[in-house]
Order: sequence, then structure tokens, then C-alpha cells
Amino acid sequence: MPAVFPIAYFGSVRYFQDLVKFKQVVFENTDHLPKQTFRNRMVILGSQGSQVLTMPLEKPFGSKTATKDVLVSYQQNWPLLHWKALKTAYASAPYFEHYASDIEKLLFKKHQFLVDFDLEITQFFFDTYQLSVDFSFTEKYEASYPEDHRTCDYENLKMTGEYNQVLFTQKQFNPQVSILDLLFCEGPIGRRLII
Repeated sequence: MPAVFPIAYFGSVRYFQDLVKFKQVVFENTDHLPKQTFRNRMVILGSQGSQVLTMPLEKPFGSKTATKDVLVSYQQNWPLLHWKALKTAYASAPYFEHYASDIEKLLFKKHQFLVDFDLEITQFFFDTYQLSVDFSFTEKYEASYPEDHRTCDYENLKMTGEYNQVLFTQKQFNPQVSILDLLFCEGPIGRRLII
């Protein structure tokens, strides 16, 4: 039986470390989207420490909206705000210039559905780091699975290993940031921390 995961908006390194443990992954999209979820937010390192960037959403059916039906809201220009925050935080990172245009395209490509947006981001990292993971989506909601990662708090789980981060005032490695931090700081060799 494949492992079941939530989909993520620029998920953490630990999230990707767990994904690649399985050859087959099923992304949950039939549940009701929980509040305060990394499905629409990421954590980056800024000059003031950890910074949370949240993508606004619309739930057409209120709290009963299935994840697959959740819409990305463009009432405000949040892609520009996220892009500016990323440039401010990572412009001095060794691989920022190499990947900046790819990430900018991902951010500014308008998607109607959250799941489609998150999947394109996840696929980008599968391709960039040459990760071999077959994935599909849930077809109906199940309360539990033998390999169930849907309730894992990936924003607070520590990853395995460390790398050189662009540190501002903090002097300590922060393991709970988006995989973008790894990409901009380590580039292609970041793959060694994921697999």
C-alpha cells in the first residue's frame, strides 16, 4: 500500500525526505482542508528569523470544501509579495541566481486550484533533484491508512542532516524551513540531504 501525504506549498526538507522513502505516494485531496496548514504556506529564513509566507485561498463550500476544490485567491498580489520576500532573504545565497527564474515562473503562473499549484511545485523538485516517486491522488476520504503522513507537522519536524544556510542574526541551523532554502543554498548537491 502506498503512503498517503498532504500536498505542500514549497514543503520542508523533512517533508521531501519522507516522500522519497516511498516509491508510491498518494496525495490526499478528498479531505476538508485544515486550518494552519503547510498546504498553502511556507517558512523561509529572513533577516528577522523564520518568516511565514501564506497563499490566500477560497473555499467555495465553506469549511466542507474538499481539498481538491479549494481555489487559489488572487484578490491581492501575494505572488509578488512572496517573490520579494524570497529575493530579500536569498539574493546572496550561492544558487539563488541559478534557480530564481524557475521559482519566479512557478510563483507567477496562475492556477485555479491549490492542488494543481502545489503539485506543479512538488513536480519541479522531483525533477530538479531527480527524485523517483510515483504519485496519485485519493479518490475518497479514508480516516486512516497504514502509512498515513497527513497529520505530520512538517513545519516542526526536524530534518536529517544540515547544510550551510544564509544566516542573518541567528547563528544556529534552522531545520524547519522550506525546501527553497536548501535549493538556494546548496543547489543540485542538496539532493544528498533528501535521499
